[in-house]
Amino acid sequence: MNLQNLRVFLKVAELEHITRAAEELHLTQPAVTKIIQSLEQEAHLELVERQGRRIVLTHAGRVLQSYARRMFSLEREMDDALAALRDVHRGEIKLAANTTAGVYLLPSIVARFRSLYPQITLNISILNSQEIIEHILDWSLDFGIVEGEVEHLPESLNVRFFTRDTLILVVPPNHPWCGRDQVSAAELGDHTLVAREPGSGVRDMLERELTCRDIAFKPLLTLTDNEAIKQMVMNGVGAAVVSFLTVQRELASGDLVQIPLADMELQPELSFIQRPEKQLSRAAQAFFSFLFPLSARPS
Repeated sequence: MNLQNLRVFLKVAELEHITRAAEELHLTQPAVTKIIQSLEQEAHLELVERQGRRIVLTHAGRVLQSYARRMFSLEREMDDALAALRDVHRGEIKLAANTTAGVYLLPSIVARFRSLYPQITLNISILNSQEIIEHILDWSLDFGIVEGEVEHLPESLNVRFFTRDTLILVVPPNHPWCGRDQVSAAELGDHTLVAREPGSGVRDMLERELTCRDIAFKPLLTLTDNEAIKQMVMNGVGAAVVSFLTVQRELASGDLVQIPLADMELQPELSFIQRPEKQLSRAAQAFFSFLFPLSARPS
């Protein structure tokens, strides 16, 4: 159907009057009547019926009205989406970060970005690294921040260094390891650790380091949240290897104690990843340039 004719039909349906619709559309009354008749001939159904001076929609007319509204709503959505691609000052950014970056690094970054671009919407999800990679690959995210070694990331992604994390061993103040100079890797594998779930960057790096030493990793307990892990450790459930960023307050207060690790230096990278073929809005490009001002624009 002709879209312009549908616009005329919607105006007639809205006003329930051909003459008023003609006036608002700057058309003649015969022209509007002819358009309605043309639509009826095309549909092989009556769309309107007269009740005195008013026009009332038939059941077929109401069905057409419903679909026409949806079509023009989608048209407006399309126009808004294209405008967002052109306009750097508005639009939407879809970003996911691992817990460490999302909770401890992103808030200050987002605050500075929002001061420059207050009209841009940031949708931020906190996921583990494997989940972020999957959502980047299925096109549902613009960017992701993941933890882990770059060589273990899919080659199809654009990867940029974001910052480096440091993993440390923490225990409660009354733990048997308190006061020791160091703890060996073998001791970590023997049902002593409260650990993150498989797919977490912290868990993956720790497992790889232990596997390289022929040590089987058998965590005492697995949790999906850093705060829950801290609470478990502080309550004496077990020890944990965690990001230093996540426990600075507890170390300062004495609620947790850091124990040096023997022959293990755990410093995973936090990487900024994206799918190179994904078309980015101007808003997303602005966010990338804000984070990496000296880099070329992303693909």
